[in-house]
Amino acid sequence: MALLPLMRRKVHAPVAASEGRVRIAKFGMYLAGFMAVVNISVVYLALPSIEHAIRADIDEQEWILSIYPLMEGGFTLAAGTLGDLYGRKKVMALMTWLFTLATIACALAPSPLALIVARGFQGLGGAGLLSLPVAILVQMLPDPTDCEDAIKNFAMVAGLGAVAGPAIGGVLVHYLGWPSIFYLSVLMSLGVLLSLPSTEESKRDPSLRIDGLGQALSILSFLAVSFALIEGNDNGWTSPIILGAFALSVVSIVAFLFVEKKVAQPMVHLRYFKVPRFNVALLTIGGINFAWYGVMLLCTLFLQNALHQSALLAGFYLMPSNIAFFLANQYSSRIQKRTGALGIILLAFIISIAGMAWLGVLGTSAAAWEVSAGLFIAGIGWGFAFTPAASMGMAAVTTTDEGFASGAEALARSLFGVFGIAVLGSVLAAGISGGSFVSGLHLALYVCIGLTVIIGVAIFVLLTRPSSFDGAPNGARSG
Repeated sequence: MALLPLMRRKVHAPVAASEGRVRIAKFGMYLAGFMAVVNISVVYLALPSIEHAIRADIDEQEWILSIYPLMEGGFTLAAGTLGDLYGRKKVMALMTWLFTLATIACALAPSPLALIVARGFQGLGGAGLLSLPVAILVQMLPDPTDCEDAIKNFAMVAGLGAVAGPAIGGVLVHYLGWPSIFYLSVLMSLGVLLSLPSTEESKRDPSLRIDGLGQALSILSFLAVSFALIEGNDNGWTSPIILGAFALSVVSIVAFLFVEKKVAQPMVHLRYFKVPRFNVALLTIGGINFAWYGVMLLCTLFLQNALHQSALLAGFYLMPSNIAFFLANQYSSRIQKRTGALGIILLAFIISIAGMAWLGVLGTSAAAWEVSAGLFIAGIGWGFAFTPAASMGMAAVTTTDEGFASGAEALARSLFGVFGIAVLGSVLAAGISGGSFVSGLHLALYVCIGLTVIIGVAIFVLLTRPSSFDGAPNGARSG
């Protein structure tokens, strides 16, 4: 997963630090990024074991998966601002301790509700693990080349967290049980804490303000709509509680938009949503993660519940998707030079649809390698689109608003990923209740393909309009 745009934050002039301290700081900050990302993908393989151990039904499993990225993405911007306001080293320490204690609570959770709550606090701490490490390192590195290398290496190591997550989860669950995936994160977080004395505290910016009301309204809206999507199948889509959740989400987002227009330092700069390229970037990143998070959930359950693979083997069968994403992402810029931004994004959507279509015809007689093949094809498509879209979003804003753009992209990744888990999980459950696991799987995949096509058409319309490359705010970069 390319995290370079996410990590571009305005930092104060760096000061020289000893080589030994820098090495320790780099180790800790890279480990923090790896840990923040791996805790999304490592949990997939533990779901069947969690289901049996603490009796978590499909809705509760969706919450266990989705609450972490929802909280992590939703608070990424706030964590960065808190670091600028109170000192990045201090906030990083607090966030890491929060992550550590919440992770211990995850491992000891006696019930699905306890695990969901603990995962939420774990995601809250994870927001700091994503937004602060590079800013901490850049301040310690006076050489611009060293700064650029640190940013790229952070992105690479964090990306490896997504690649290695399924395999790590499979091995740990198979040999040590599902709590072991969280105890591993406790050990890693201790490594981060031990590295913090080698980092340096940042200068504080007292002029900054936290958009607390906007932050609260946005999270309330996301939680309400997630609740409605996840619980709608069990409670009935027209039940008062589900309709009330949808209504609360709408009211919250309307109030959020009103607040963002009035507040002096808004969390979201609404003017950029008039820029087609910015909207295309968020749509592309959102569409990728909707499909990726949701399809990974479907294939995890398919491999273990229908094809009866162990967690160990299922982890390795899931890895091709992440490997393909990682490799395709590394080469996407070369292809973009030949096809242009629109060309590579549409090509990426076509390839990902082909991979999901492959998965959509598999049944209980399928071999596990066929699941890997479909995931590999889809992963190529998802990987091709990510960096061009992220770069397009960054290029659509002024240099002073790069922090907002990177945070918006992070939020799109997390929010659409949560929606992918919620929507496709609900469709799967509905299909299972009306037929078989395979019928539910196919229905969910067809829904995902249909939504991907709709997003692709919207992207084509936005990028082929005559005004697509006009109307960017003054100071925004072209291209």
